[in-house]
Amino acid sequence: MITFYFFGTAVEKSVGGIKLVEMYLISGLVASFGYIGFRNLLNLMYGAEALGPAVGASGAVVAMVGITAMLYPTAEVLLYFIIPMKIKTAVYLFAGIEGINLIAKALNYQLPIIGLFASSAHLAGLAIGLYYGKKLQNKYSQRTSLLGPNY
Repeated sequence: MITFYFFGTAVEKSVGGIKLVEMYLISGLVASFGYIGFRNLLNLMYGAEALGPAVGASGAVVAMVGITAMLYPTAEVLLYFIIPMKIKTAVYLFAGIEGINLIAKALNYQLPIIGLFASSAHLAGLAIGLYYGKKLQNKYSQRTSLLGPNY
């Protein structure tokens, strides 16, 4: 939720609190459907036990990162609070890692540590976040400075 605090705050400054909550809840639903759909696909492929409904909170948080990346494309973030990089680079890295994990799961292989992540939910959340961000770019482009209108 610390990720939601940082990125959600940036999104809220552009769209307002009500719109933020709306996007968060819809993103959570999309992430849950992405997770359930992928688990059911694995069930069809390998006969693995399909999981029930998912909350989708992490996917909704990832959506906020995607929205922030689209609204503030030149922003810098600190990976693990240490390594500075452009938000665009961070999104590409995140998507790549989650994509590799998703492919490994599709091949019936569990990667160490990240193999426990719900990559399908995260990628679905990122996709809906990038979609929302793209839609919002034109509407809120004049208000997309994290520091205020003069920066």
